Amino acid sequence: MNLLIVDDEPLEREVLARIISKGGFTQARCFEAQNGADAVEVARRQTIDLAILDIKMPVMDGLTAAERIRAEQPNCRLIFLTAYEEERFADMGMHEFGIERYLLKPVHPQEIARTLREFLPSPKNGTSLDAEETHPVFKIKSYIKRHLAEELTLESLAELVHLHPQYVSRLFKQKAGLTLTDYIIQIRLEKARRLLAETELSMAQIGELCGFLDPNYFSRLFRKHEGETPTQYRKRRKAMPNLPPYQFQHSLF
Repeated sequence: MNLLIVDDEPLEREVLARIISKGGFTQARCFEAQNGADAVEVARRQTIDLAILDIKMPVMDGLTAAERIRAEQPNCRLIFLTAYEEERFADMGMHEFGIERYLLKPVHPQEIARTLREFLPSPKNGTSLDAEETHPVFKIKSYIKRHLAEELTLESLAELVHLHPQYVSRLFKQKAGLTLTDYIIQIRLEKARRLLAETELSMAQIGELCGFLDPNYFSRLFRKHEGETPTQYRKRRKAMPNLPPYQFQHSLF
């Protein structure tokens, strides 16, 4: 498997390469590029199975590079590294160019290693996922988190794991402890809270990124669950910048 690391910071590339090496991914052959243009050239010469790209780079940014790499190699899987203020661009890339994951900087090495285990062959048995990660509920949760801005229905998620919708509904409630609909709402609201606290995006933009196409519905739902409107929440968080963000406490199952 060929892996391409694209970042204009040499230290960042070195750290990623070291994590891959120490993680035991012996089947991964690493290529490096210092900007998007160089990455596209590498992809023209080599078959790339997985590319990890920073968004903000000189010469050619990660979004443009991702688009061109996908044009050359449709089967190449893509991961973004991005800062909070660039998250909206990562969301756009996930929809337009098929980026499967983005990691927010600074990324903890354990998070990188965990993500790579989902994409690279396991050093133990050559499979891409551990047994736990092949469970339908894990797959559904992972898909939901990567496609929050899209329409998510029981039928489409059941089709994703090749199971009957009614069975998926029961299985998800059994394993996750809440209904699929409630889980989607909680994850969307979690992202909305983070964007409200850490960006200057408009309410409509935040709602759209979180899958709430109707701003009025977004506001009503947010108030129902949080006890205040999105605007009130943002003002309160701005007044207390050191307050840690609330996160919906959800386990794998």
